[in-house]
Amino acid sequence: MTSPVLPNFFILGAAKAGTTTLYEVLKQHPQVYLSYVKEPIFFSHDENYRQGLGWYSRTFFPAAHKYPLRGEATPHYLYWAEKVAPRIREAYGGTNLKFVIILRDPVQRAYSWYWNMVKEGKEDLPFAEALEKETERLRAHWDSLYATGSMVYGYYRGGCYASQIEEYFKYFSRESFYFLLQEDLKDLKHGAFPGLLEFLGVERQVEFKPVVANPAATPRSRTLHRWLYGPSALKELVKKIIPLRWRYHFKILLTEANLQAISYPRLDEVLAAELRKRYQGEVERLEIIIGRDLSFWKG
Repeated sequence: MTSPVLPNFFILGAAKAGTTTLYEVLKQHPQVYLSYVKEPIFFSHDENYRQGLGWYSRTFFPAAHKYPLRGEATPHYLYWAEKVAPRIREAYGGTNLKFVIILRDPVQRAYSWYWNMVKEGKEDLPFAEALEKETERLRAHWDSLYATGSMVYGYYRGGCYASQIEEYFKYFSRESFYFLLQEDLKDLKHGAFPGLLEFLGVERQVEFKPVVANPAATPRSRTLHRWLYGPSALKELVKKIIPLRWRYHFKILLTEANLQAISYPRLDEVLAAELRKRYQGEVERLEIIIGRDLSFWKG
């Protein structure tokens, strides 16, 4: 029996930090295969994980054997590090894997994720109140959130980068990781990005087209958006007829056609200062982990 063709690198996250842009840029590289579904959420979603590595390989990496570098980009893997890291270790054993983590000012990331949840119809509280109730909501819904690997309600939690990365360090060496900041994607010819290509072991002399991915937007029709991303009898029927690849592309086309760009309100400065204070310990530990000055995140 042929061994499953699995990814040999992962873009772990963080959510709303530039993973989609990084995914779209790396897809342009002739030596890189990235799953057609950007976020397979295999290792973080219990139902998907139970399907096994063979299903994962066949579903998301059908032609990956032709490429030296194969990867996927699921931000849930960083958010649920305590769950995902041991699963990846168990699946790969001592295999030499590579991990890419792209990070953003955690305060701005939290606010961006809040507006993403508003867009998805999963949040109707003001940002300040959502932060205040975060711990309570996470506790109340923990079992379902954990089983599905969901990041709903995780505004502050999603920016605890140091704690998440330290979970991975329990299973993989520091040398297996490459860290980027969202700002690093502004210049693909200099700075940290060429270093990423060297870390991944692929040709560096490649021309990349600039990408603007996942801008702030809101659905024109919330009814259509809820139908696309929620359960329905019709969708269950369609699953039996149309392969996942075609369903996914059709869903993306409908989603993009239904979105309109927005500019959400500026984050309240007092609330931002409170959040920066909460994140201070995390940011200071992260500076040591990634070896970069993050004083501009401290306010």
